Amino acid sequence: MSPFHRFRLVLEALDDGRVIRTSVARVLRGLAVLFLLGGVYLLVEILKTSFRLSTEGTIGGLVLATVFAAAVLGVVQIVFYRAREINERERAPFVVIPICSILFRALGEIYATLGIAIAVGGCFYIWFSKLNPFALLGPMHRLFPSISPEATFLGGVLFLLNLGLLSFFGLLGFYFLAESVVVMVEIAKNTRHLAK
Repeated sequence: MSPFHRFRLVLEALDDGRVIRTSVARVLRGLAVLFLLGGVYLLVEILKTSFRLSTEGTIGGLVLATVFAAAVLGVVQIVFYRAREINERERAPFVVIPICSILFRALGEIYATLGIAIAVGGCFYIWFSKLNPFALLGPMHRLFPSISPEATFLGGVLFLLNLGLLSFFGLLGFYFLAESVVVMVEIAKNTRHLAK
């Protein structure tokens, strides 16, 4: 087999999207492992900090850590599911646009999952410890702008509502982007059809 024939095979694989779909799916699976490792690291940090607090702070930290652990497992599931969805896509006239749509959905789902987990766990943390839960999350809290909660029952509820709504609208925004990308594909298909 000549080098030109091999090169042509690579170009054909790129053209029908096999290489791109497989590569993106593998990168997503690698990211899922990194999410898991990062989640475990942050979980250990949350627990270490929680055990240095008073009894109420430790209980609040344990609740936050439990909810956060469930969210990390949810994020890993989302990433693996979307990687499989990308890998199983059939050949289509457009390769990258449907992949981008799936990636936007995944980003929205990840953001909402983590945001809701921090909202619920943070609410309990505020109730028990009377402290700001963002202190336990390190730099990750920058992804979720929220009001600075008061150390009261109402402060916990407002934290939950604020971050819950932000997560919901984040999910809607990413799904809007995903559907907008798909609409672009439909417009391009119809334009091509009309041109013929």
